[in-house]
Amino acid sequence: MKTVSRFLEKAISLAIVFSLAAPCAQALETWEQLDKRFKTQVYQLNVAMKIRIKDASGERYAQIADASPKYQLPVFSTAGKDMGYRVVGFGTAFPVRTVASKSSKAYFLTNRHVVQSADNIVNDCRKFFAAMRLFAEQTCGAIGPEARVKQLEDIVNLSTLGASGRRMNTSERAIYEHTVDAIWDCYITYLSHDKDKKLYERYLQKNGMALEVGYFLHKSGPVTQKPLHATIFKIAKSDQADLALLSVAESGVVPMDLDTIEPSEGQEIQVIGYPVASDQLDADVLQYYAPTFKSGRISRVAGRTIEIDAPITLGNSGGPVVNQRGKVVGVVSQRAVSSSGKPLPSYGGAVVAGTVRSFAPELFQGP
Repeated sequence: MKTVSRFLEKAISLAIVFSLAAPCAQALETWEQLDKRFKTQVYQLNVAMKIRIKDASGERYAQIADASPKYQLPVFSTAGKDMGYRVVGFGTAFPVRTVASKSSKAYFLTNRHVVQSADNIVNDCRKFFAAMRLFAEQTCGAIGPEARVKQLEDIVNLSTLGASGRRMNTSERAIYEHTVDAIWDCYITYLSHDKDKKLYERYLQKNGMALEVGYFLHKSGPVTQKPLHATIFKIAKSDQADLALLSVAESGVVPMDLDTIEPSEGQEIQVIGYPVASDQLDADVLQYYAPTFKSGRISRVAGRTIEIDAPITLGNSGGPVVNQRGKVVGVVSQRAVSSSGKPLPSYGGAVVAGTVRSFAPELFQGP
């Protein structure tokens, strides 16, 4: 009996030692609990632009008003009043925990293609007004190029009549369509083939154009909430993963954690974001911002990309892919398309969390 008793005492003491030495297992939260927490941590990102022109005719502001009939290229109207920023691109972003814990800034992850969504419009705007200048010189006659520019702008501004409740009549429509097509014809014929860009730059500078691009982060809740105004911290190169980091002055945002464990196939995940498709179902969408949660699994792990079967549509770009441990395993970056170009929403791709750390080691690789 003594031998058995000593054996039991030893077994009990060993069990106590092991129980004290073993780490406590982290209790998994339910998706409902996670969704409630993540709802306040994922933001809609709006990329907006303001275009100011200052030349001999004075100061005015430009904005996209229409597309040219012939080429379906942007047409830019002008107005003397500053109408503020106009949204030209959108996506999803989320604050991420970094090793720079004492920094006065917060950092948001999103995609390169989201923050660069204004680039094409910026380039088209420059082309349009440079071509307008050249076209004005070609057609000014005795009135001179500056007066002709004013005439051309007045014709282009016919595209904004709808805002005042009046439509263009037949004559106005004909001269408007002819003019905007002629401006783009002028660019394509004379300026697009300018190899050293000297001619293009010459006419571009005559406009005194200044373009501002703003990045606005909207938290879940009423649209009356003031957005965070972000600036670009870092953008991945074209041959790197589709990532970008924005920074904002620290404002009490709660960051999300990148998972340090490699993702595995079959792992249950959720995609959080602001897809346009969701807005189409909400009659009160103009009153508030609210993210959408879509469940799925990791169907494939391939290098720096994970394939997920959760539905992904326009607007999800830059959103987090999270697991049930409450960690970010990836950043939504793309969706597959069929041979005809039709999106395949159940075949999405995300940049793995490990790639994020190597993209910005100064923020994620501490001592």
